[in-house]
Amino acid sequence: MEDLFVPSLPAVSLQWTYRDGRLVNLPVSLLVEGDIISLRPGSEAPTELRGIQEEEHVVLSRSDVFSHVSSPPSRLDQERSRPHRLLQPQLFRVTRTPALEVVQRCLELSQHRPVSVLDNERFTVQTLLERGPALLTLVVLLVMNMLRYVLGAPGVGPWHVTLLQLPVNGILPLLPLTFPLLWLLVGIYGEVRVLLQMDPQPKALWEVWKLMCGTFFSVLFGRSSALCHTASLLHNLGSVTVLCCVDKQGILSWPSPNPEKILFFSKTLPSEGANQKQKDRENMNDESAKPRPFCGLETLSLSLDRAHFDDTRVQFDDMRWERHARSLHPLGLAIQLLLGDAAMATRVLRLSDHLSHAALLRTRPPCQPVRPPWGLCQLPKILGFSPLAREPFQQRMSVAAYTLPTIPCSGEPGVIAPPSVSMRRLPFSHLIALLVHHAHTGDFQLFSYGSADAVLSACSEFWNGEDLQMLTDSDRKKVVDFYQRSCMAGQCVAVSFKPLLQPHDPDIDGTCVELPASLSDEDAEDVFLSPLKQQVFLGLVSSQYQARPDMVRLISGLDSACIRFVYFSNEEEVRSKVFAEKMGLETGWNCHISLQSECFPLDPENIHITEREEEESHLIGECVREEAESRLMEHESACLIEDLNRAKLPKGIENVRPHLENIDNVPLLVPLFTDCTSQTECEMVCIMQEYGEVVCCLGSSQNINNNAIFLQSDISIALEPLAPMCCPSGNDIHPRTRSESSAVSLSRLSGAICGLACTVQLHRQDNNLVISLIRQARHTTAGIRKCFLFLLQCQLSLVLIQILAFMCQLPPPLATSDVLLLSCCYYPMLSVSLLGKPSDSSIMKVPTGKNLRFLPKKTLRYFVLCYSVKFGLTVCVYLTCFGLLLHAFCLNINHEDGKLCHPTALLMNSSAWSPDWYGKHSDGLSLGQKVIALLSLVYAMCTSVSHVHRSAPLWKQNPLSNHSWCAVICTLPILSVSIATGSRLLWHDPTPHRIFYISDVPPVTWLLGILWLLPLVFINEGIKLHEIRMRVRYQKRQKLQFDTKLGMNSPF
Repeated sequence: MEDLFVPSLPAVSLQWTYRDGRLVNLPVSLLVEGDIISLRPGSEAPTELRGIQEEEHVVLSRSDVFSHVSSPPSRLDQERSRPHRLLQPQLFRVTRTPALEVVQRCLELSQHRPVSVLDNERFTVQTLLERGPALLTLVVLLVMNMLRYVLGAPGVGPWHVTLLQLPVNGILPLLPLTFPLLWLLVGIYGEVRVLLQMDPQPKALWEVWKLMCGTFFSVLFGRSSALCHTASLLHNLGSVTVLCCVDKQGILSWPSPNPEKILFFSKTLPSEGANQKQKDRENMNDESAKPRPFCGLETLSLSLDRAHFDDTRVQFDDMRWERHARSLHPLGLAIQLLLGDAAMATRVLRLSDHLSHAALLRTRPPCQPVRPPWGLCQLPKILGFSPLAREPFQQRMSVAAYTLPTIPCSGEPGVIAPPSVSMRRLPFSHLIALLVHHAHTGDFQLFSYGSADAVLSACSEFWNGEDLQMLTDSDRKKVVDFYQRSCMAGQCVAVSFKPLLQPHDPDIDGTCVELPASLSDEDAEDVFLSPLKQQVFLGLVSSQYQARPDMVRLISGLDSACIRFVYFSNEEEVRSKVFAEKMGLETGWNCHISLQSECFPLDPENIHITEREEEESHLIGECVREEAESRLMEHESACLIEDLNRAKLPKGIENVRPHLENIDNVPLLVPLFTDCTSQTECEMVCIMQEYGEVVCCLGSSQNINNNAIFLQSDISIALEPLAPMCCPSGNDIHPRTRSESSAVSLSRLSGAICGLACTVQLHRQDNNLVISLIRQARHTTAGIRKCFLFLLQCQLSLVLIQILAFMCQLPPPLATSDVLLLSCCYYPMLSVSLLGKPSDSSIMKVPTGKNLRFLPKKTLRYFVLCYSVKFGLTVCVYLTCFGLLLHAFCLNINHEDGKLCHPTALLMNSSAWSPDWYGKHSDGLSLGQKVIALLSLVYAMCTSVSHVHRSAPLWKQNPLSNHSWCAVICTLPILSVSIATGSRLLWHDPTPHRIFYISDVPPVTWLLGILWLLPLVFINEGIKLHEIRMRVRYQKRQKLQFDTKLGMNSPF
């Protein structure tokens, strides 16, 4: 269980919960029905809730925000500021267990994921074979053999052989006899190869085989931790085209923002020109006027220490920063006192919750919530402060103040808020002050931090490192400009200080006061506001979220592999673009889409307006129309240049599909989507899948809101987020590391529930495994395609040789046993051995295709052409060898009349004069079929030489590097000869009139069969070179499409 006041992260779903009478910070996924939770002000409901005791009528749904109802301030009190007590966390009872909802959604939607690319290809090929070659082969063989049997063609067998056995032999290679089992085993083997990348590999060969076999059976029987059967790592990672990330803090960036710039006043030496101007100004002024010393605004930049890639330590870019130490030390002390103590951090968090509630409910559009600047904890350490520096100080009082913005509300009649204002959430004007007492000197000191406008309004002087100086309007404007620029891209905090000479009013401790828009002298003398006035400005500290170096390397690796990285950001455009640039993403023209809708359409059927209300609204509209039009014209003229420079991309998720259908495909190419919610993220992923993208989702394993997009994506990977650094600890150890022994079970249980829809879950430092998993999945997927493509070609060759043999009036060249052995044993073994090819580094430099649900006709024609060249001539050689062999056997049978065995005689004489291949001469036909079966196997082995390495010719990559293929090549001939010899010895029929031996096979048959191997290798290599050139052209075109992001509205 986490610390109650640990910095909250959107990537980690935590909730204050009462367990065993104690308030703990429990993961949301572990809440159960009946739990009592404490909902902080401004926080969203983690699940369905109901109030307790007097608030029992309050019912909250998931993501609802509970508003603490209070009476509005009186008109008489609006001119005077009155403090009010801080809002306390509200108690609610959980009415629905979040884990049950997650499990139910997983059970309902786990089978609704898109079909993988490999499964689509398998289904397409199976459908084509069933509707085309298989049916056509059966019809052709039936018609042809029926005509042969009726006409009494030579060599025709009995009716059951001619009309039943021979057509069945022809379609046997096209039937999925062993394919389902082979597909399952090969798929599990690929899953095992990918899963083994997640664990350290043992060095001993026996240990490797033992680990592989154990993983194989765990995947086969469904005992693996990965979802290999519903969201295959192999199928999806091997063909992934888009990898999207939905969490920022702790996943893409460090958990807390890092200090980036410090703005402060420093006394500097003026130049000669400045001295002369100062003298002239002094002469013009009264001699009694005291001149102001030359002070300037200084800015120091900080960056991550590149020597520690696994830490968030920052350092000054300027090595001579210590010359400003006197200006920076008060700032560092203030930050350490504000954030370095557990008691103070608790008060700061409660004040921030109250201010966030006010920013959410009292501003329109809502301002940004107030978050404690936990990321500044390490700044005092950099400035030289030790944890012991805060021990003499004791906390005495805490108070907060805020000012409501003066921007007109868009809901007021006749007031039109500019889109730039309505889209960007402004920082909330606030101030948090803490009074401390120095135990040694007895002094009281007030330290404040907050927004620049609120802090500057409370300050009259600034510290320049040596003395106090008066703040001028020019100084205030420079500070506010820096603050506004910093807040657009990150966070910024202003810090001030004030020594108190008189005791404070204890009634204002733990209160919050709303400041008027402008303070008068009477307000300044108010007992509630006087402690906050006349402060000394110390400086500004801006901070931004920095991208993790390992994530930057991951994105770079994905880009090299032609996998588009997409960042779904829930922040606005400016902040999202700034962080996207830090990750190396393109944020220029046509590289960003906001998924937030411009309007919320209402159903006209649910709107009922009476005639009187319509007349009144018409009159009111006439009164304010002129003012609204004038404001609108002013805004349009101000934003004209900005609109001309913006990309013409859709805005809002509802406009993405029309843009894709009517304009271009640029929305599928952009790497950044902003203003995202869980619903819009799922819808955008669905749109990507509709257009053939294979989407992998990377998200936090501790965020329960990721369950929907995990289920929508083709494959999901849950990554454990980094834990934020706890400021009061005073060191760099994460709280989750310190409590590892006590919280490991809860953390793992929560991660298992939130990541239930994910295929795998990775630890916080294992994100570099993603590239390794993709590389292995791509390699194995390419091997599976090559394996089954070669198997398909071999099976089709068995069909083609039988059809051509019947057309040439020859007996069947292959027996039923030979067809079964070749199609179910030899060819599968030879095909599967191609998977043993060593991994190729170039596999990560080529793009994968889209997930198409059809086979392009151009691809089908190309396959038929290459197959005809590679196997067409080889099948003709089969038939020639078979014909020569039968001719030699015929001469041995009819040695007295050789004219009966002339090749043309086979077409003229009747079956009465031809050899009885199914009776007394069946031994010759059987021997001839065994010889053709052996030659078919040898030709397939010779053809497989060119399939071992499909991306390089034979002379560049040696096929002997595939050891499994070498073993199969040596085993198959021995196995084939052994089975053929055994079958002739065991099932030898003594009834035939003539017995044939291997010596009766004519030498010309062996000579032709052996000599054809050399041309076969050259033909296959020539076709492979052509395929390589075509593949390179296709990959270059795909790479160009991957790098192109400009649509039809591009200015170039």
